[in-house]
Amino acid sequence: MKRIITLQQRGSATARQRNSNCAYLPSASRNSNPVATFLLLTSCLLLLILSFTAGANAQTAPETSASTEIVKISLKDVKPNRPISLSGIVLMPTAYRGNGADSIGLGLDFNAAYYIGRLYGENSYAWTTEKSNYIDRIGVWLLISDAKMLVQSEKKYRPAMAAGIMGIMQFRDSPQPTLNQPTVSVQVDNKNTNTYAGAYVALSKRIGNKFILNAGYSDGDFPKIIYQLSEFLSEEAMNLNGFSSFTAPSGMLFTGLAWMPKQGGSYIGIEMIVPQGATQNPKLFNLHLGTLLKLNFEISYLTFDNGYDLMGMFQFRYSYFPRAK
Repeated sequence: MKRIITLQQRGSATARQRNSNCAYLPSASRNSNPVATFLLLTSCLLLLILSFTAGANAQTAPETSASTEIVKISLKDVKPNRPISLSGIVLMPTAYRGNGADSIGLGLDFNAAYYIGRLYGENSYAWTTEKSNYIDRIGVWLLISDAKMLVQSEKKYRPAMAAGIMGIMQFRDSPQPTLNQPTVSVQVDNKNTNTYAGAYVALSKRIGNKFILNAGYSDGDFPKIIYQLSEFLSEEAMNLNGFSSFTAPSGMLFTGLAWMPKQGGSYIGIEMIVPQGATQNPKLFNLHLGTLLKLNFEISYLTFDNGYDLMGMFQFRYSYFPRAK
């Protein structure tokens, strides 16, 4: 009897424990087996996770679209770099039209150059008291219009060729320095404004994607401009050097080289201008440093018999036709 009572007490205690453990479940789950209870709990948990994820996506969706819109606006505001003009290196033209087009057709450029002054120079004339000069004002403006026609396009072994004319207006905003000699000081008297014209033929050839070779011949008044850049090439200086009947030549050779470190970017170039049969044998070298200085500042080197001048200048070239694409 005691054993039966003990078993009954243990059975009633076990039943009370089960009822207390399942008190938090719905009435339907109390009568189900453990597997069904586990599946029910798993389904509820999955539903909660899915509902939470959907709510989070709904809150972050507007922010994502807003950031995408900002990216679109910023991309519209980005503008490509303006193509550079390859129709000339500094003062002298190339055979190309506009921004490097080598197709047969017409081209029109406008070029402005300003020779600021002499940075440093030396001379060995017997009649000068100062053998070195520095920081002297030149003040020569050149306004150039250049019209050309490209008559031969560039091929693998054939350069592009163009023929054109240049019209030049030159004026001064400062007189040339004086010529000092032991007995007398002579003031150089030049006209403030001059107009010049000339015709030319130019040949240009690309070497790879970074180099351009240029050469040509010009006939006209351009050599007269070189004689305006130094007082040692003026008529008064020529008289002191024994050249009483001085006349500037008309023929002139020019050549140049351009190097483009970055495709489509600015270039570093040098050109040489050599008047043919000129008195005192002047030669003008213009060095374009656009890529290095991010400016249109140029260095010019003028050499002549018994002297040289190192000058600074600004230069701006605008290709009017054909327009950049």
